[in-house]
Amino acid sequence: MEKQAKIDDLTPIEFEKWCMEFLKGYAEEENLCDFVIKHNEKVGASDGNYQIDIYAEFTALKTKIKVLCECKKYKYKVKREQVAVLHRKLESIGAQKGIMITTSDYQNGAIEYAKLHGIALIKVEDYHFEFLAHSSGQRIINKDDPFLYADRHMPPYMAFDLTCDSDAIRKVYPTRAAINKLLTEMNERIKESMGIDMNSI
Repeated sequence: MEKQAKIDDLTPIEFEKWCMEFLKGYAEEENLCDFVIKHNEKVGASDGNYQIDIYAEFTALKTKIKVLCECKKYKYKVKREQVAVLHRKLESIGAQKGIMITTSDYQNGAIEYAKLHGIALIKVEDYHFEFLAHSSGQRIINKDDPFLYADRHMPPYMAFDLTCDSDAIRKVYPTRAAINKLLTEMNERIKESMGIDMNSI
C-alpha cells in the first residue's frame, strides 16, 4: 500500500493548497456559476491590502459572492480573537462569507462568535482506514485487488463543520456523493474481475 500523507507531515503552504482543492471540489459538485479560486491572494480594501490564504468568487442571483478562507495548521485551539480577525477582513473587503479551516480544535468562544457572524469553522483530521483482510487474517497487499479500490482512492483527510445549525459536529468531507462514487467504481471493478455484483449481496 502507498503511504498516505499525514496532516502533521504537511507544511502550512501544502495545507493551504489542500484546503483550496477541498473547496474547489465542493464548488464543482455544486456547479457554482463563474467560480474562481486563488491561493495566497492580496485583496485591496478601503483601509489597505489584506493577504488572504484562499480567495474565491462565484455568481448567485446575479450577484458576485466573495469568499475569504483562512487556513490554520495549529496544534493549539483557535481563539475567538482569530475568528474576529477574519470577520474584520470580511467587513473591510465587503466579502459575503468567511471560512476558517484548521487542524486543531476551536475554543467555545470562537465557535459562538462564528455562529453569531455566519462564519464557517471546519476542522480537518487524518482519515483512518479499516483495511479489508482475507479470511486467513492476512492483510491484503495486492494494490490491484478490486476490494481495496475505495480505500486506496479515498481522500487522506476528513473535515468537520463545527458551526452548523445544530450543536452536533457534522462531517462535510469527503462528501456522501464522493464516497458513493468511489463505491460504485469499486463495485464495477469487482464485477469485471470476479463476476460478483456487491449490490446484489
